[in-house]
Amino acid sequence: MVECGEGISAAFASKLMADLGADVIKVEEPSGDIIRRRGPFAPGEEPGPEKSGLFLYLNANKRGVSLDLTDPNSRAVFDRLLLSADILIHNFLPCARPIRGLESDALSKKFPSLITVGIAPFGDSGPYKDWKGYALNIENAAGMAFLAPGASEYPELSPLRAFGDQADFQGGLHACFAALAMYLRRLGGGAPSSIDISEQECIAAMLEMNLMHYTYTGRETSRLGKRVIGPWLLSECRDGHAFVACAEEPQWQRLVELMGDPEWTHEELFKDRIARGANSDALNLFMREWISSWTKEELFHAGQAKRIPFAKVNTMKDIRDDVQLNYRNYFVELDYPGRGKIRMPGAPSCYGIDHSSDRTAAPKIGQHNDEVLRSGPNVATAVSSLRNLSSKGLPLEGVRILDFTWAWAGPFATLQMAHMGAEVLRIESEKRVCITRAIPPFADDVPGPNRAGYFNQYNQGKRSITLNLADPAGLQIAYDLVPHCDVVIENFAGGVASKMGLGYEKLLKLRPDLIMLSMSGYGQDGPYRGYLAYGPPAAALSGFFFTTGYEGMPPMELGISYMDPNAGIFGAIAVMNALIHRKKTGHGQYIDQSQFETAVQLIAEGLLQYQITGKEPERVGNHHSAMSPHNTYKTAGDADKWVSIAVGNEAEWLALCTVMGTPELAQDPRFSMLPARKQNEDELDRIINEWSRTRDRWEITEALQRAGVAAFPSMSNKDLATNEHLRERGYLVRLEHPEVGQRTHVGIPWTLGGKAGTVASPAPVRGADTDAVLSKLLGYPAEKIDQLRKAGALN
Repeated sequence: MVECGEGISAAFASKLMADLGADVIKVEEPSGDIIRRRGPFAPGEEPGPEKSGLFLYLNANKRGVSLDLTDPNSRAVFDRLLLSADILIHNFLPCARPIRGLESDALSKKFPSLITVGIAPFGDSGPYKDWKGYALNIENAAGMAFLAPGASEYPELSPLRAFGDQADFQGGLHACFAALAMYLRRLGGGAPSSIDISEQECIAAMLEMNLMHYTYTGRETSRLGKRVIGPWLLSECRDGHAFVACAEEPQWQRLVELMGDPEWTHEELFKDRIARGANSDALNLFMREWISSWTKEELFHAGQAKRIPFAKVNTMKDIRDDVQLNYRNYFVELDYPGRGKIRMPGAPSCYGIDHSSDRTAAPKIGQHNDEVLRSGPNVATAVSSLRNLSSKGLPLEGVRILDFTWAWAGPFATLQMAHMGAEVLRIESEKRVCITRAIPPFADDVPGPNRAGYFNQYNQGKRSITLNLADPAGLQIAYDLVPHCDVVIENFAGGVASKMGLGYEKLLKLRPDLIMLSMSGYGQDGPYRGYLAYGPPAAALSGFFFTTGYEGMPPMELGISYMDPNAGIFGAIAVMNALIHRKKTGHGQYIDQSQFETAVQLIAEGLLQYQITGKEPERVGNHHSAMSPHNTYKTAGDADKWVSIAVGNEAEWLALCTVMGTPELAQDPRFSMLPARKQNEDELDRIINEWSRTRDRWEITEALQRAGVAAFPSMSNKDLATNEHLRERGYLVRLEHPEVGQRTHVGIPWTLGGKAGTVASPAPVRGADTDAVLSKLLGYPAEKIDQLRKAGALN
């Protein structure tokens, strides 16, 4: 595959494939990828293009060439390179593609067997298609920043970005998944379609139940205020911070026991999780006092021993030394001349068959020019064998998935596969209702398992079967389904599936080429194997709470359970890889995925900073090490209207000064160049804030975007649900649901062949497909189904 562009998104997508053995050729401009100049760099050393820690992480296992794609002669060489490529991934803005010959339609005609993936901040169509957007802008445009920090007590402080450029990482992850799905279709004889990835849509797809709070009940969500349930607390220990979130009542009862059954826990204020949430101020006073007597390590293990979802707030040093990660040999070492050995996050999923290639260091600029760019076939000789093949049908049509997942991470994984055409058979039980069916928002505030917006968002396009897996007859039905399914997915804690009779060894006997994905919190082995895990504890353990926060303030939560959908998209990638392997070899395999390990993939910049500089990352709010100004500013209107502004180079800085009507700032020695702006960042933020606070957020955005400056309002759930750009791109979906009617949900964050994806169906009513699947797929007669239901096997 060929990767070009600069920054994180395209590089991360191709890195994931390079780690799986793909031959990735990285094409850079002659000046080199901008990430080469970002760092982290060792203290006192002269920054250099081969010394940036983030670049070394993103580009290991690749070959590198240097080409100026705006030059016709270089573009002809690039075209010859594409003749032998299966996949091209790039992240140039749509307006920057024609001069480089990267328009998707033209590439599809010239290279009919090539899969072209373009990543852009807002996609390649719609009113914002040519707008600039750095990760800060996308987190605000997609509604993620508006929700952070969770349960904030600081209304005067701006919405907060997560550490690292998370929108770019998610753009890369979704690009990798979509490209692998399309490659699988090509292996099956189908013609490939070009793929368009919108980073805004990737992040907006991860907002948990927040969008549905507006589309189901008319309520706008916010980072301000209290959590609905309690305890949900990030609190100081003797040696750092710890986090606990009791989402279920039995967890609270076990916590009361761990605390020694204090008298205050029996007060009416704390009778259930909703009451505890409403009275969190009082609850947190007691909890903070108790937590402060522990070390974070002691509390983590003591809580988990009682199956309470505690997590320690890890530093980068903690992650490097973590016993679970090191037990599972998670880190890999690469030797860089002049730099020494660097430990980096390794594979995000463990395969039964090793797909990883020998690790090689990231390339120098143009290192492989002679090797890669030697003369190849003329473009006119491009193979056209795919011109007459059908491009109709989705890549995963014909693939059937048996889905034992619940909550969020697992359903998010199977949702991606449903969007690509897979038939997903979701196994549910009336005796253990999925938590997302049981929590708000409910349509019109009327509770019911089929009225929950959370469930209905993340289970679109699936079918629902109710089985009582504790009943031998119900378990036998699951066994009967396995031979008809290509993939089985579960997300129980480590070892639980085997105890239920659903282990891989058992299921493999039923289908020899079966692919099985186990998505647990910490993996199937190691000291944490049986520990409870949710997305927020994973964010604490993976360093995101430690690195995220306002300058000079304690660690802070993210606004969403980000590590759940992140694990989901990693899981979908793992299944795609396994399906490709099976297509080529006929063999299935078992995949062991740890949510903790997938989260650490995204914190690599912080880990490398600690390793290279010896210093932990500082919490800097919305500031950025390589850009200034880079913040979210107050605007006119109500108390919570903000606009994000990010300046990535000197031309953009000059343009910002011009739009603000203060061209003299560009010449002011305090702000004339990036190092000076970083030194005087607080004063610069004050000046911009004085300008922005009297102006409308959209007027600011449109004026700056016209001038080539990345800006975007911080969007609420209402803003997203009514957004013109998302609606025009077909991203907002309104399908008729049997119980809740038409409600707006987010759809598919990619387009294929320039057309918005179509969500196959609304989320299923619980058990709606039980009879149809048992009769048509398994051939059960109606009498048998009726007997099974009466016996309790289908409950």
